[in-house]
Amino acid sequence: MAKNKNNIDLKEEQPKKGFLKKMFVGKAEQKKVLQIIKTKKNQNLYFYTDVNNILLILENGIRLVKDQKLNKGEEYVVWTYLENNNSIGLEFDSSTRAHFWKWASEAKVDVEKISVIGINPVNLAKICKKDWALDNAGNIVYVYETIPVDAIDFIMIKDKANLKRIETYVNANDINIDVFYGETGNINKKEKEVK
Repeated sequence: MAKNKNNIDLKEEQPKKGFLKKMFVGKAEQKKVLQIIKTKKNQNLYFYTDVNNILLILENGIRLVKDQKLNKGEEYVVWTYLENNNSIGLEFDSSTRAHFWKWASEAKVDVEKISVIGINPVNLAKICKKDWALDNAGNIVYVYETIPVDAIDFIMIKDKANLKRIETYVNANDINIDVFYGETGNINKKEKEVK
């Protein structure tokens, strides 16, 4: 269980700050995460989800489980590893992806249905109103609000049947996100064109 020094379960509860700390320290955890990312030269934070969730994410961003609003017949597969009622967990760079793949194999998840979403932490920090929480032991950053589409850099899909459908949606809606096929699960982002 991800807990901080105050023994709060970070997955379900954002750490409380006193009034003075809010005024003078602001988004201290967010700043700490950005410093780690800069020091380790990471470019993205990773979110893993079922490929069938991608179109809903492209329409609404990555929402907290409690905020999911589905139409009749829609389905959203929640992976409790990173998705909770009150938080969205994001992993650091590829060195921690082993945690996810271990969890996926133990949970007997069909890896062809796994999509990796790369979140740009700098863009996310500009958009977020709430501070984040850092679970040092699990190398997970907890975000306590919707992660908008504008913070997504790329989507890696291992299922060719869904790849074309998602590429078509992204292109038709002029969304600035790289979508690519990741046969091995490796992240091989396309270089963005300079305009």
